[in-house]
Amino acid sequence: MKVCVLFLTHQSNASIIDHFDSIELPPGWSKYLLVDENSCAVSEFGDRSVVGFCHESLVKVGYHPISGTLIPGSAHFPVIEFAYTRKVDFVWAIEFDVQWTASWLDFFNEFDDYADFLATRVRRYETDANWCWWDSLKPPPGATIEWNHPNASLASFNPIYRLSAAAVCALRKRFLLGWSGHCEVTIPTLLEQDGLVVADMGGVSGFTPNAQRDRIYTFETMQWRPEFSLQDVPTFEPNLLYHPVKH
Repeated sequence: MKVCVLFLTHQSNASIIDHFDSIELPPGWSKYLLVDENSCAVSEFGDRSVVGFCHESLVKVGYHPISGTLIPGSAHFPVIEFAYTRKVDFVWAIEFDVQWTASWLDFFNEFDDYADFLATRVRRYETDANWCWWDSLKPPPGATIEWNHPNASLASFNPIYRLSAAAVCALRKRFLLGWSGHCEVTIPTLLEQDGLVVADMGGVSGFTPNAQRDRIYTFETMQWRPEFSLQDVPTFEPNLLYHPVKH
């Protein structure tokens, strides 16, 4: 299979570059730095495989960000466009401030090709009804949502995730038709509504396969805030994902 790992960053410094360089891949896979050119230049990463993106070019394709920049909530657009144009079977997206406390090669080998979307903290509306981004999901102008939103909606935490080719195509079609919203509600909700498989890569949710249950991460290690620092890394538990680890 053609599998690609995209390392997303809007910053350039030695520790971020070292982090990218340390990601070991299974045979035949490829990896790229996916760089926000509104924040730093592609040339800052030397001779590594780098793909730049910017808000304006993605809007021209037909995507509809929820604000004037891709952060918050729209950083999935360059991932989808890259995977669609490169015709990959699976794409991993990893933000620069995600840390895995073991070999990345071992991490990737944890997962089979069952799920179309793998993420962390996958949940239904009724388990987290006060989450702030539920109502960001909007249909195209003149259209209606085909289900009982928000009660049928899913959310996920997406500093690291994986999409299949089928998921990429389904999402791209939806987004270019005018669907919009924060990626942590649009991706899992729209994919489930399109009949694709949404799974949690670890944790203890009802979406977690038995083999990954109570592994890979905890709610304390994968969070929005507070931040970790690189100085905290030696204290991290092994074989867990951590976020956000600021460089």
